[in-house]
Amino acid sequence: MSLCLTESAEDDSQILLAAGYESGHVCLYSVSSSSWSTTYSFKSHSQPVLSVTINPLKEFFYTSSADANLAQHSTALSSQPFKVVNTKHSGQTSLSIRQDGRLLVSAGWDGSGRVYSATTLLQVAVLKWHSGRVQVSVFSAGKTGKSWILLGGKDGKITLWDVFN
Repeated sequence: MSLCLTESAEDDSQILLAAGYESGHVCLYSVSSSSWSTTYSFKSHSQPVLSVTINPLKEFFYTSSADANLAQHSTALSSQPFKVVNTKHSGQTSLSIRQDGRLLVSAGWDGSGRVYSATTLLQVAVLKWHSGRVQVSVFSAGKTGKSWILLGGKDGKITLWDVFN
């Protein structure tokens, strides 16, 4: 199971919880102090969901899986994913989105980090240096507006990337 939690865009007392399951299902829950409701549920992956992240503007959330699909889902009421792209690279995990909401980065079982446009889901860069699986990817949260990409690999090394600044 993979989870991502954030405050709702409409109401600070509401929390959005995006969850990915081993079945390939993705759900979005609206949680408050008095209620818990499912606002979205869809099976967008044929393999277990490995990562979920919510866009900073809270309009969309993204999922990756052991399959090669990268999916964009709306946080508004909908019945299916907004967009699904077959990336041809299975095992992308640890999705992270840049603070401006324009780029996604994933960690890959093939030893590469991949950067995608958050709007088109097209791959815009491949970050290849690690000798084994990349386990974690994250964008830094710099106050200067500059974001770094950090990748951590099974090889025990961490790489720091300065791209798209």
